[in-house]
Amino acid sequence: MAIYAIALGCYLALMLLVISMEEGGDNLTTHTNPLTFALVLLSEGSGFTTTAVTLTITPLLLTILLIWLIATVTTRLKAIDLPAYAAGLVVWLVINEGFRRSVEVGLTDDQWLVLCKAGAVFTLGFACAALPASKRLRGVVAKIASQISVSVKRCLILGTVVAAMLIGMILLAGLITVIVWCVNNHAAVVTIFEGSGMETGSRILTTVAMVAWLPNVMLWAVSWLFGAGFAIGDLADFTLWSGQATDLPSIPVFGILPEAVNDDIIRMVLMNLPLALALIVGLLMLFLPQGFGYRPQSILGERRGAALVNLAYPAASFCLAAGLVSLISTVLFTLSNGSLGQHRLANVGVNVMAATRAIGHPVAIGLAAAWLVALVGTALVFSIGWLAERIKASRAVPSPNAGIMTDASERPSDAQQPQTSKEESDDKHESTDTPSIGIRLP
Repeated sequence: MAIYAIALGCYLALMLLVISMEEGGDNLTTHTNPLTFALVLLSEGSGFTTTAVTLTITPLLLTILLIWLIATVTTRLKAIDLPAYAAGLVVWLVINEGFRRSVEVGLTDDQWLVLCKAGAVFTLGFACAALPASKRLRGVVAKIASQISVSVKRCLILGTVVAAMLIGMILLAGLITVIVWCVNNHAAVVTIFEGSGMETGSRILTTVAMVAWLPNVMLWAVSWLFGAGFAIGDLADFTLWSGQATDLPSIPVFGILPEAVNDDIIRMVLMNLPLALALIVGLLMLFLPQGFGYRPQSILGERRGAALVNLAYPAASFCLAAGLVSLISTVLFTLSNGSLGQHRLANVGVNVMAATRAIGHPVAIGLAAAWLVALVGTALVFSIGWLAERIKASRAVPSPNAGIMTDASERPSDAQQPQTSKEESDDKHESTDTPSIGIRLP
């Protein structure tokens, strides 16, 4: 906590000092400590409220860094047993209670909820360090793995890998979308800075501070990209079809928010992007040797039932992946939401159900389509192989009348033999009679 809070406090002190120097007003650095305490609690999920603003949007980048810091320190100290966890949790809660009592603003959560959220963050960071190194956990996992077959184990592992790949690709698409927004709408951000009277130093430090909410904006961009959109309270809705807002507060990050996409083809491509990603990942996982390594021609072997059973494992793996993608998406979208006020800005973020549906349904359809491609390929290979076997069998078995027909054709009949000899004798007669007739005429 000392490492995290001191680093955060130093940056806030620098930012407040630069703003005070450029604005020429009161010395804002006197508010560094209370603001640091409030921001630490905010990064753990507990918002605060003042007379002007209510902020409950968790800066997820700071939360991720805090969890990573807890895991790193725990690993270096090798304090991964249960007594270390209990002692660390108690100290962590005491420090957070001290922060809660030292803030100058009002907190939106009660004391028990603030401490529960702080304890959850510490527990998650400790688990990230302790669970991979736990011998007891490895023993339990090995015992469970010994009770299930290799195929089932591979099915579970590959299903988790498919879900992780899809979530990673979706988040990467969100990051690329945010970068495109920044490039296209940087002039609007400059206009907001100029309207607020902020100088160069204040602009730079404020922009860096806004990066703490980058994962939140990425998740909003994912929802926008796939058709669900997001809202800034009751003031503005941003979707692929609409994106205009005039009553938003002068917060620089709002300047990058997108406009509507006018091209129907582009909208269709963007909305079907999860389906295409799921289809590609599913096909690769099905046919690559690192995945299931499925081969449709295996249906031509003697054990055709086993070849069909091999298709059942990818189906179960894809069902697991689709469920994990929907579950993780729901959690991430829920964490990204919050509020900037108590009335018109009370709900900022995405509609969790609509955003999850915009991702979960196309992913499930794409994985099902990949599995159906393997099934159709297997059916085609089986049909071609069956026809080839039937043709080969029909050529290999002789007809029952083939031998008789061959003997009869090779041996001429008795009726044909005299006829042929009679014709030959008549021809000989004609050839011998013609000269005699020619001699007697005179």
